[in-house]
Amino acid sequence: MAFFKKMLARVGIGNIDLDTQFHTEEFIPGEIVEGVIVAKGGSVEQKVDRIYFQIMTEYVKPVETDSNRDGRVEVRMQKENVVIANILLGESLIFAPGQTIEIPFDFVLPHETPISIGVSPIWVRTGMDIDNAVDPSDRDDIEVLAHPHVAVIFEALEELGFHLHKAENEYYPQANYHLPFIQNFEFIPYQNGEYRSSVDEVELILYPDEDGVEIILEFDRKTRGFKGLMADMLDLDESRERYYFDAEELEEGAESVADRFREIFDELLEA
Repeated sequence: MAFFKKMLARVGIGNIDLDTQFHTEEFIPGEIVEGVIVAKGGSVEQKVDRIYFQIMTEYVKPVETDSNRDGRVEVRMQKENVVIANILLGESLIFAPGQTIEIPFDFVLPHETPISIGVSPIWVRTGMDIDNAVDPSDRDDIEVLAHPHVAVIFEALEELGFHLHKAENEYYPQANYHLPFIQNFEFIPYQNGEYRSSVDEVELILYPDEDGVEIILEFDRKTRGFKGLMADMLDLDESRERYYFDAEELEEGAESVADRFREIFDELLEA
């Protein structure tokens, strides 16, 4: 009978059951996450070699498909899961049959965790490594709010008459960045905003850390007439620049940050 139970555990029947319980319903990158894992042993004694978290999300990636009848290659968007960070929570444990163990934890949510804006989910996967058995796991979708440094950037753009139009995790590999995607934020001016007649849209890629936020800004001017049409076709109406807002500057508030954005936008419009 004991051998039969061990065989069942190897295929996941009567294995350890996991329930991850967080002490908060909202998460902020760079801040501490606390909670407890409630793990109940299965039908046989099992040794857990490792307990870990994976912070995960998904992004869209263009994939070429077979050429159609006129010879043109078609591109479709495919969703890919990605691990943002692996976090080791604990070393080995031995579970007696039916034993319940509560494992408290705390970790810092990585600064590069995307914000819960748009359609891409963010979740935490809790996992255990068990020799000769199906590794148990638990998935918890989480709501990630903007870090205060990022929030003040959004508030500053709102003050300048822009609103968020779209946010999406997009495939964007970079040699000096460990993740294969970025979260792209697309802002457009309100009808009564001060840049309604001069700007089509502003796109931001944000790289926050404890010292501030690095921004890649893509600026799309409004163009008119034949020259404007040619500029649109050649993307001459767009410019991409890199800026850095340090923590001290961001902590001065949205009005001060809006003033700097105004200087940046006016310079780009004159270029």
